[in-house]
Amino acid sequence: MFIQKRLACFFIAILMFVTTVPVNLFSQATPWSSYLEYIPNETPLVKRHLRGVWLTTVLNLDWPTVETRNITNDAQRIQSSKNELIEILDRAVDLNMNAVFFQVSPEGDALYKSDIVPWSRYLTGTFGKDPGFDPLAFAIEEAHKRNLELHAWMNPYRVSMNTSAATIQSLNVPNSIYINKPEWIRTSMNRFIVDPGIPEARCWVVDRVLEVLNNYDVDGIHFDDYFYYENQEGEMRDDDTYKKYNNGQFSNKGDWRRNNTYLLIKELSEKIGEIKPWVKFGISPGGVWGNKRDGHVDGSNTNSSYTNYNRCYADTKKWVEEEIIDYIAPQIYFTFANPRAPYGEVATWWANLVKGRNVHLYIGQAIYKVNDDSDEYFKGANAVPEFTRQLKFNVARPEILGTIMFRYKNFEDAGKQQMVKVIENDLWSSKVLVPVMPWKGGKAPKAPVSGDIEVVSNGVRVSWTANDNNAVYYGVYRFNKGESGDIVADTSAARLIGTVRNNNKVLEFIDREVRNADNVFYVVTALDRLHNESSGLLLNGQKSKYFSDVGYQYLWAMDAIDSFYEKGIVKGDHKGDFNPGQNTKRGDFIIMVRNALNLEAEFKDNFIDVRSGSYYYDAIGVSRQLGIIKGIGSGTFNPEGNITREDMMVIVTKALEISGIELEKGSLEDLSAYNDAGQISSYAKEAVATLTKAGLVQGFSGGVHPKRMATRAEIVIILNTVLESL
Repeated sequence: MFIQKRLACFFIAILMFVTTVPVNLFSQATPWSSYLEYIPNETPLVKRHLRGVWLTTVLNLDWPTVETRNITNDAQRIQSSKNELIEILDRAVDLNMNAVFFQVSPEGDALYKSDIVPWSRYLTGTFGKDPGFDPLAFAIEEAHKRNLELHAWMNPYRVSMNTSAATIQSLNVPNSIYINKPEWIRTSMNRFIVDPGIPEARCWVVDRVLEVLNNYDVDGIHFDDYFYYENQEGEMRDDDTYKKYNNGQFSNKGDWRRNNTYLLIKELSEKIGEIKPWVKFGISPGGVWGNKRDGHVDGSNTNSSYTNYNRCYADTKKWVEEEIIDYIAPQIYFTFANPRAPYGEVATWWANLVKGRNVHLYIGQAIYKVNDDSDEYFKGANAVPEFTRQLKFNVARPEILGTIMFRYKNFEDAGKQQMVKVIENDLWSSKVLVPVMPWKGGKAPKAPVSGDIEVVSNGVRVSWTANDNNAVYYGVYRFNKGESGDIVADTSAARLIGTVRNNNKVLEFIDREVRNADNVFYVVTALDRLHNESSGLLLNGQKSKYFSDVGYQYLWAMDAIDSFYEKGIVKGDHKGDFNPGQNTKRGDFIIMVRNALNLEAEFKDNFIDVRSGSYYYDAIGVSRQLGIIKGIGSGTFNPEGNITREDMMVIVTKALEISGIELEKGSLEDLSAYNDAGQISSYAKEAVATLTKAGLVQGFSGGVHPKRMATRAEIVIILNTVLESL
């Protein structure tokens, strides 16, 4: 009995514990629970996503290293600088990045040839000293070789990183704004800066940007968050500037300051659009625009002490709403658990802001904080899962189109290698293309032609011929036989195996992962500098015996084209290509019909626009004499014009009749299967119906497409079907 009582008391105690304990003890809510919709278990595949890294030059943080900077032999220093930069860009490619944000003016200086500001101290150790080469030109050349976008990252107003006596002495060089315009210089955060409220100072910033824009083939102009930069308001002591330049326009200095930054961004946006409209203009502000608790009704549910609106005097929300920038990359350097600015809340706020607007959203990520921060979710066993959640969120949330990592050297830190491996082997394991900005212009180039594949000692060589001068680079996809060859869906990212810059020389890609091409095929596309993509050229081991440009894509017409070549019905062009996808001239079509049906006749007259001695003169004259073709008005035939599908069918029907081949005439009922039968011209309906009834013509995608121009491959197929049927 005693034991039974003890057991009864034990079970009662257990029951009381279970019924009184909070329900979420066993289903504990996490800081990211509200965002699980955008944090899938598997990393989502996307075909387009900007993946970038900030390449920092200030204080020699990323490039060049201090050791290289301090090399006294100029030739050795230059070579070491170049080698380091090449290693960085190669590593960016290994990590499947597609953009680099290269800091070219960290403190009123230049890592490029400038007539406005002196050479950066971070190149040689001496402010104003010529480094002996042009770092920006070299970086652009090497980045573009690797199909990396290069954005010129500039700090508009910073002049130095400290105010020491040694720094002041070093600034005494030609073109130093500190020396040339001492009245513009203010001190803030223990740094020298240029006062943003002085209109002439803004012009100085604009001129520096335009110097880069006009002289270098950059893909973007990029600013970070250093506009007004203070520990507390008034630190830079610009009251006199406010009094001098406000002119009663604003009732408080805060609004006046925000307008100063707005005027700078607005002017740069307009000038970039006028000079090089394809160049992107982007800003990377701090993570939080404004706190709702501070009176910003449209702000985020945050409690940040450092906001764009109140601390940097940058109304970044307005810039997005007015679409005066092409992308915004807020530095959301927080975890989902951050009590003041949770990652999910801040990223969602920006996602909602850009929705429906011509502004891309890329998220600035703090890889530098992994195992190097006070937030427990950035440390130890929490670090990799937290950073993984953030990167998955960036891909799964449709308004977020990219990620930029701060900063490059952190990818080499010992304490971050576990995270780097996850990025390399999972999160960024597939290649991606840069998202398209339709408002920037550009259009997809024509697809490449004349491709070939060949097994070589180190893999499979895929080669092709350019078909459009606007093609800046090419994408190469590999599919297994039996797959659809879809290059549009996000899943095609898993098939994108490389990109190749258009160097106007040899266009080829070595697929080192394959040794036998029997079970795969390739698709090659052309892209312009804004990443608009063409349709694809399909290539595999199956190709025409006679024409290099008739490959897997034209497998359906390959045998017929080869047969017609052997019979002398068709020939190649001066390069030996057949041009299967090219629209067919009316004169060329008549040659094919005459050759296919062996049509002959004596003739004296021809159409007035068919020049005597032209290669199609006899074929058109014979066909005219036999009554197979008629003029289109005023005695003309328009032999150089492209032939439509319905005209092709009219001529074929008449040619068969003249040859003594009788087909049962079709009726309107035979056209009922075509959803575009109403588009067939009245003069062509009987011919289309007759060929349809005889099974010599079939529609595709539900229609017969009568007004579409016929390609050379399509014509060969129809003529071949006619000959085989006869």
